[in-house]
Amino acid sequence: MIVIEETLFFSPHQDDETLSMGSAIIEHVEKSDTHVILCTDGSKSIIRKVLDDGGSCSYHIKDVHKYSLSESDFSKNRDEEFKDSCKAMGVKENNIHIENNRAHDGELSKDKAREIILKYLEKHPDAKVKTVTPYKALGIHEDHRALGEAALELYKEGKIKDLRFYVEPYDYNDFKKVNPNVRVWKVLSSQEEKLLNAMDAYKKWNPENGNYAIGYHSVKSHFDELKSNKIQYVHAP
Repeated sequence: MIVIEETLFFSPHQDDETLSMGSAIIEHVEKSDTHVILCTDGSKSIIRKVLDDGGSCSYHIKDVHKYSLSESDFSKNRDEEFKDSCKAMGVKENNIHIENNRAHDGELSKDKAREIILKYLEKHPDAKVKTVTPYKALGIHEDHRALGEAALELYKEGKIKDLRFYVEPYDYNDFKKVNPNVRVWKVLSSQEEKLLNAMDAYKKWNPENGNYAIGYHSVKSHFDELKSNKIQYVHAP
């Protein structure tokens, strides 16, 4: 009997799967049945207002921000970026999950995160689990912390058998200042083209077709840094 290895990646927001865990997702797609689960709707990003402020930016200087999107439409557009990015990394379409019971952006509690993780563990009880670190860094987002803390709690209870945490590259230096004793190792993308294509999903600017480059507008510097330095960071519980 052939046992197929399974891996579950839990992402707090659209773009975290690529910026924090993209290289690992690409690596695991090649050797396991890999699922990526989005845990919040990403609706509260300030970029929704930026897209409607009448200004311009260095990304598309010939155009101005004049696009009024409802929170629902904004979230849907972010979801499309998320799905396109996952597909670029090789994740099967049926393995890309936008959780129906996800939290509103900024409102992911540890209990809600635990509920989401357990839902997928019921279907994949022996799966390896990957998510963002719960340990304090100066710039840690509370949604990130909640997801990491829920996974750590489930690991300690024995419900997760294999767990790894990813440190956002842009938070790595602050993370090490606060957690100097946590051993972190580097993940290098073995297929750079896939990682670059995944990042490009967040850079699509074609408002007529509903592409607003939301991810790139939101954290342009993080995408630019990852493009020039394709390193991501992981540690054990």
